[in-house]
Amino acid sequence: MLKKTIKTIHNLRIFFLAFILVSFLYNIGLGPIDIGKIIGAKFSSAIGVSAGVPANQINTLAMQLEEKEKKLAQKEQELIKKEEDLRKIIREDKTVIFLMVGIVVLFILVMLNYYFDYRRRKKSK
Repeated sequence: MLKKTIKTIHNLRIFFLAFILVSFLYNIGLGPIDIGKIIGAKFSSAIGVSAGVPANQINTLAMQLEEKEKKLAQKEQELIKKEEDLRKIIREDKTVIFLMVGIVVLFILVMLNYYFDYRRRKKSK
């Protein structure tokens, strides 16, 4: 039984190696598209492949549009970050308000306790 299991594992060693490799790449955050880009960049740099399109009005407009989209995406990320910061501040403010309300309630309860003690002592005299 053990010999059969070892033989099966030995026959499937390439699949196990591939599984371990894919698991490792997934854990470091590389997906199939990222891996394809890296491999493509390595092959193109080794082979010396390059592609280019002569500049024309459409290309320049497309580049300008992409730059504007990048700027807008960056501004959007900044706004999202600011909103998150404001939410944190609001949550902190709510916490402070709840603490202050709790302190005031406790103070009122202590004062009521002193008042009831005073009334009880006054009745017992």
